[in-house]
Amino acid sequence: MSKPHSFGLSKGDRLTWRYEVIEPIGAGSEGEVYKIREKATGLTRAAKLYYRSKEQNAKRFQRYARKLDALRDCDIVVKYLHAEEVWIDDRFIYCLISEYFGGAILEDMLKRYRGGRMPAFEALNLTYALVNGLEEIHARKEFHGDLHKGNIFVERTGVFFRVRTIDFHDWGRTPAVERRADILCVARLLYDLVGGREHYRKQPQAIRDICMGNRSDLILKKFPTVFHLRAHLETFEW
Repeated sequence: MSKPHSFGLSKGDRLTWRYEVIEPIGAGSEGEVYKIREKATGLTRAAKLYYRSKEQNAKRFQRYARKLDALRDCDIVVKYLHAEEVWIDDRFIYCLISEYFGGAILEDMLKRYRGGRMPAFEALNLTYALVNGLEEIHARKEFHGDLHKGNIFVERTGVFFRVRTIDFHDWGRTPAVERRADILCVARLLYDLVGGREHYRKQPQAIRDICMGNRSDLILKKFPTVFHLRAHLETFEW
């Protein structure tokens, strides 16, 4: 079954007898995420609805839920609560219920900045928060697999950023390869945060020393593990 354009849920719609929709949060290649309310308690949660049917998605969904549960102690991971089966569009689909994290999706947050790009110091600060969280995941021999601006939630307090990630993936490659790919995703994310190719030449050396002109070979030579990247962010000189 092909991916529908949208489930089209809006405020007040029921999502099983336990939950009602508050508002849509975002959408990706696998499904849509909604802010929801638990009717019995009034507590706010998040629900991810998968485009594919229950039968099409069963094994992948089970792996994903188990992975989130195994990483529940990692600060960067959205906390998994439980799964539901929801009847939408004349079929059962999987719905993953998790904590609601009050931050903005990074892609939307960037729109608040002039030109849609962050100053170098803020971008490095956000990158450091992401790397710290990613290091916890890698220490458990796991990986994210698809970090980008659309699946990172950011909450800012003072000079600090708190981040949560969603949409963990399993592309069938080895965990070691996936962890290196995570490092490349972080470097690319930093590159995009400061304006991408159009503004890269004007960036300070602190940015260029991590992004390496998007050269994967150079990035992985300098940062073979996320530990090396975190250590660099803590010790480099301006």
